[in-house]
Amino acid sequence: MRKLIIWISISILLILGACSENEKNKEENLKAKEASTSEKADEEKKDNDNATTEIKEYSIENLDDLKNYKGSLLSDLTLEEELSTETDELMNSIEEELKKELTEFTEETQNAKELEIKLASLLASPNYEEAIDPAQSFKPTFEEPYLPIPKKVGSGVEQEDEIGKAIILLDASSSMLLSVDGEVKMDIAKDAVKRFTDVIGQDSDISLVVYGHKGSESNSDKKLSCEGIEEVYPMGEYNSDEFEGSLSTFESKGWTPLAGAINKAAEMSQKLEGAITVYIVSDGVETCDGDPVKAAENFAKDNEGRSVNIIGFNVDKDAEDQLKSVSEAGNGDYFAANNADEIQQTIEYEWLPSAIDLAWAFTKAPDPWEELAEMDRYKVEHQRIRDIIAKEDERFDKALKMIYQEELIPSEAYDELSELILNRKQKKIELNDELKSQKYDEIKQVSDDIRKRVDEWVEEMRKIKDE
Repeated sequence: MRKLIIWISISILLILGACSENEKNKEENLKAKEASTSEKADEEKKDNDNATTEIKEYSIENLDDLKNYKGSLLSDLTLEEELSTETDELMNSIEEELKKELTEFTEETQNAKELEIKLASLLASPNYEEAIDPAQSFKPTFEEPYLPIPKKVGSGVEQEDEIGKAIILLDASSSMLLSVDGEVKMDIAKDAVKRFTDVIGQDSDISLVVYGHKGSESNSDKKLSCEGIEEVYPMGEYNSDEFEGSLSTFESKGWTPLAGAINKAAEMSQKLEGAITVYIVSDGVETCDGDPVKAAENFAKDNEGRSVNIIGFNVDKDAEDQLKSVSEAGNGDYFAANNADEIQQTIEYEWLPSAIDLAWAFTKAPDPWEELAEMDRYKVEHQRIRDIIAKEDERFDKALKMIYQEELIPSEAYDELSELILNRKQKKIELNDELKSQKYDEIKQVSDDIRKRVDEWVEEMRKIKDE
């Protein structure tokens, strides 16, 4: 009996010891599990924080953000290729690599936001910058109205005589290739002459004679250049487009046959009646051994209706002295101009618009059709961005289909991803439309500003005419 009691006691002690050891192990396991759970939670939090950081980096707040998205699978895709290639064809060419990327990525995470970022890093267009930059820099190209402010040089007496017929002699010798304030003198002179003829051409027949545009400044080309005097716009009714076209038919090249050009005007005038005024735009002296003073004197001799007026454009003292003598001999005036502004002011020096000009001045401002034309011009830029967005969306749709068919993520994550992709597309469309509205407002503003300047100019001209 005693042995039995001893055996039972020992057994109880063993059982109690075993239970105590189990409890201890259980507590240790529980602590280890809690520690593991805490570490996992910390890791997940860190991952989520990293994901949040990446999401911010890939967020779309403005069109400039889109320029940073360049899908790694499409890095060599040009804008023309992107817009002209069928999406199925393009996706087939990258299908294997895309599937590999998505499979590996979804094994690491099922987070829809991270997947959205991944898709953008793989399939976003690399061509947004090429399309967005010209859209953002778009400016309306309304023709700048010619609103001359008359500046009487000399006595201050307004000239009322009709011009009748005007012969413009334009120096195209090699010196006109030089620059003034960063602009080529020939370009400045052409622009000034075109504006001038837009005015006097309303009431006068016009002829444009160019000299110095043949050959070169070398001695071997002297004869060719000095004899190369050409009427590029025949005397007749003024046509703005045709006159502008005639200005593009020559460039500065050779010598300066000033006397020969005046003699050409005299020869042309023999067949003409009425007042004839010669306007010369030149930057230098006679270099073809002629006598321009004698030529001008012969042109105006015994005819009060004829005169030779000269604008010396950025000339030196010797040239100015000669050109002054030529204008005096031709019963005309000499004016000096050293830059683009001065030649423009001088070339319009005594002109005042007529009452008819003022009545029709509103046509100088853009009309509604011109505004619509500028809007249509911008639509080309807008649509290019819109087409890129559409192509990109097609690629995302194909990728979503792949994810669904391959069952790479749960249905809940798929639905969330689809919604994120849709929101991204809508945001891009919204930003593009905002830019269009901004550009349309700019077009209207520029048009309104021009119209305001025209109205102010008309009012100023009326005041001057009433004085």
